[in-house]
Formats: sequence, structure tokens, C-alpha cells
Amino acid sequence: MLTRLTVKDYVLIDSVELDLDRGFTVLTGETGAGKSIVLGAISLILGGRSDAGNIRAGSNRADIVAEFDVSSLPHVFTFLEESDLGVEDCVLRRVIDTSGRSRAWINGVPVTVKQLRDLGVLLVDIHGQHEHYSLVDSSSHCQVLDRFGHLSGSVVHVEECWQYWRSAKAELSQCLAQADALKQKIEGFLETKNDLDALDFSPQEWRQTVDQHRKLSNLNELISAASESVHLLGDGDQNILSILADVRSKLDRVAEVDPQIGLMLKDLESLEIQLSEFNRDLRRYAESLDVDPSMADLLDKRIADVQRCARKYGVSPDELSQLRSSVELELEQLAVNTDAKELHQAEAVAQDRYLTAARKLSSDRTKASAEMTQKVNAALTDLAMSGVRFEARVIPKSEPGLNGLEQVEFYVSTNPGAEAKPVGKVASGGELSRISLAIQSVIYQDSAVPTVIFDEVDSGVGGAVAEIVGRMLKAVGERAQVLCVTHLPQVAALADSHWRVSKVQSESVSSTLLLRLQPKECVDEVARMLAGEVISEQARAHARELIKLGLR
Repeated sequence: MLTRLTVKDYVLIDSVELDLDRGFTVLTGETGAGKSIVLGAISLILGGRSDAGNIRAGSNRADIVAEFDVSSLPHVFTFLEESDLGVEDCVLRRVIDTSGRSRAWINGVPVTVKQLRDLGVLLVDIHGQHEHYSLVDSSSHCQVLDRFGHLSGSVVHVEECWQYWRSAKAELSQCLAQADALKQKIEGFLETKNDLDALDFSPQEWRQTVDQHRKLSNLNELISAASESVHLLGDGDQNILSILADVRSKLDRVAEVDPQIGLMLKDLESLEIQLSEFNRDLRRYAESLDVDPSMADLLDKRIADVQRCARKYGVSPDELSQLRSSVELELEQLAVNTDAKELHQAEAVAQDRYLTAARKLSSDRTKASAEMTQKVNAALTDLAMSGVRFEARVIPKSEPGLNGLEQVEFYVSTNPGAEAKPVGKVASGGELSRISLAIQSVIYQDSAVPTVIFDEVDSGVGGAVAEIVGRMLKAVGERAQVLCVTHLPQVAALADSHWRVSKVQSESVSSTLLLRLQPKECVDEVARMLAGEVISEQARAHARELIKLGLR
């Protein structure tokens, strides 16, 4: 709800600050005192159109601040959080300078006027002879009916089903539209896969092939080195093993002379054994080098095949295995994405789910519209508008949509027998306000908007009807904060809080002042509304009686 409104240098207002309460609040005063100026300031803070002419004469700028208590409004918290505007407070500010330029803030963060407007519709609903006509905006009628019929859960379900269906249709459409391109892409991947399958490449086999090819390329050098080494070790006339045998023989003859030589002979024997085994292994290696000459051709061909395939796909031979894995993965994913049959089935299931939910919502809306029509017309009769007939029409749409299979539009007939037309096209400002009041009195227990403002909703009524208007406003004020500009004492007497708006003249400057009235002052103001400028004791007594009746 709106807890505080601060207005500086706006039209005729020098500086005022209103601390507002819950319940039903009225603003009263003489015609021209500036009541509409206050509502204009509220309209401006909610994103209304700005104008440099709204700045008080002699001032450089108009500054308006509105503070709201949103502790019980989770959808407002969601808006603030998603817009990164903080959730500790809800303070709106707007400044207009003499050039007509407007700046706006929410919780101290600069915002656009659209953001003000988007948040404003969650906080305040204004009905009256100003730009905020929720009844004229047919896009809001469906929300009003859904609130009345307790259909918010069904609406959310239909929206979810619609989004799911739309997603399924988009996937199917994309699949069909890109069928040729996807087919070519798949064929390209299949060609790559077939090439790699035919190559039968593995990293381990590739390393072995390269190593073997290197060995064959240097076969003569290997044979020469191995043969010469075997000759030096044991096959030549002066080989290392025979020399070591001579050394051992010479040392054997003197081993008894010095025990240390015996120890060295053991080391020598070990060395002879190791060299003998090494010579044997080297001879076997040299013999194994007798390779079939055709093997070199096979290895050359294998290496050429692998390198040719790698060049074709722009990778190194070592990356061919990774290429094959990625191609297989792409083919798996494309097989899922291009399965038109499955996508058709998924789209059909999503459509059926949506239509089932939407038809149920349509049925519930039809029932709710009949009940709402009856109750609003009963309220209009109480408001002395028995000649006005209201109808909440559920109109099928040519195409299904996010909100269901139909749109809702409010129609009225302002004269008996006259054709009903959309409410915004036939109702006057005063009629709109009272029609809105009738609707609010019917749905007030479920309205999500915490503050409702009525500007001269009582225009053209009086007597017993005026009291009914006041009681309806008070009833709405039991679930929401209601601000009402009124000229009827019967309405003002029922208020929980009463502000008087007056205009004072100081030299050549006019100013609008607002004063919160105390109980005795409320009596005087209601008496003034009853009797005019000259307030008699009889008028005061009548005023006290009206206020007393309103407290019951």
C-alpha cells in the first residue's frame, strides 16, 4: 500500500507530505482546490506523461516521491528482484525539470518511465477522469475475470502448457525447415565416418607402424652395427671374450700369492658371463634383421593412407581417433534432432495437453463470466444505474494463445434496449468510475492491487445511493487501501481517514494545501459539504449523525 507521498513544486503544490493509512481515505475540498492535482502527482509517479507545465511557477523542477509497503506482495518482490532494484524497500521517485525532461528512480536506482509504469500497475489502480482507466484497457479484463473466478492456478497451468507446446512446434518447424541442410550435414559426417571405418585407425597401431617403418628405413645400418659388434665381442680373431679369457688365465696363476686377486677374479667371471649373454642376444637380433622386403612396401602404403586421410580432414594423424569420436557424437545428436516422426508426436502430445487445459479454463471462464455479470449488474442497480447493463463476454479467439482460447471484454448498454458495446466506447467518465466501483465491490476479496483510487466516483449521485457508494468504497477498503476524491458528505462520513484539500492565496501566488483532519475537524468538513460555507449547528449535528452511522 501507499504509505507516504511527498510532492514538491508540482502545479500549485509548494510542498506537502501525506502519511497514508490502510482502509478508506477520502480527499475533500472546494471545487478547484487542487484535489485532482494530488491524483495527478500519483499518476505521474506511476509512469504517467510528464510536462514542464506541471512545475510550480518560479521553481526549477517538480519532485515527487512515493513510498509503498509491499511486505505482503510477493509478485512485487519478484519484479524488483528480477529488475535488480533491491527488495528492502519500494520507493518511487520522479523529477521533471523546466525543459520537460523527466528522470525516475526505484529504490535509488535510475529507471525508465516504462519500468515505473510496469511496477505501478502492480501497486495502484486509478479509476476516474484521468489517464488510468483499467476498464478502457480490454487487455486487463481477462485478469479481472480470472481473479473473480479464482482461476489464477488454471491460468498459470495453461501458460505453462502453451510454452511447452510452442517449444515443441519450434523444434518441429526448425527440423522441417532445415531438413535439406541437415541431410547434407549428415551425409558429410557419414562420409567421414565411412572413411575412418575403412582406415581402421588406432593410436597404438599407428605408433607401431611408424616405429617399424623407421626400423626398416635404417635396416642396413642396424645390420652392420649388430654384425660388427658380434665380431668384436666373440667371433673375431682378437675378440673381447677371448681377451678376457687370457686375462683370467694370467690372474689365475698368481691368485694364490695374493687373496685380493681371487676376489677380482670373481668379478671378472661375472663380467664374462654378462658379455657372453649380451653377445648371444646381439647375434639373435642381427639374425632377426633378415626382413621380407615386401614389408617395407606395406608400411609405406599404410603411412601414406593415414596421412592422406588426415590431410583430407585437416587434422594430424594423432587426432584421427578424436575426430572419429566427435563424428559419431554429432551423428547421434543429429539423429535425435532430425527424427521428424518423434518431433511430430511430441508436438501432438503438447498440443493435446494445452487444449485440454485451455478448454477447462474456457469452461470455468464462461461460468465465472455469468456469475460476475449477475453480481455486477446487482451492484449497478444499488448505484442507481439500473438502466446500465453490464456483461463480461468470453469471446473465442481465432488462434490459441498464451492466455487460452478466448479473450474477455466488458460490454455495457447505457440505456434500456440499446446495443451493448465495449465499455470504453460508450461509458462516460462518471459511469466508468461507478462501473469500476461495482466491479471492485464484487471482486475486492481477490484483487491483487493493494491500492485503489477513485476520482469523483460519486459524480451524479446523491441521497441513499451516495451512502451505498460510500459503503461499497468502505467494503473495498477492508481488503485494500482506498483513496477517493469525493464531493458527497455521505461518502466522506464513512471514511477511516479524511484529508482536506484547500487553496490559499498569498499575494500573487496560489498554493494547494493538504491537512489531515482530526475527529472534530471531520465533523466540520462534512457539515461544510452538507450546508456550504455557512455551517449551522444543525449541519454539524447532521454531520455527526452521518459519521456515527458510518462507524457501525
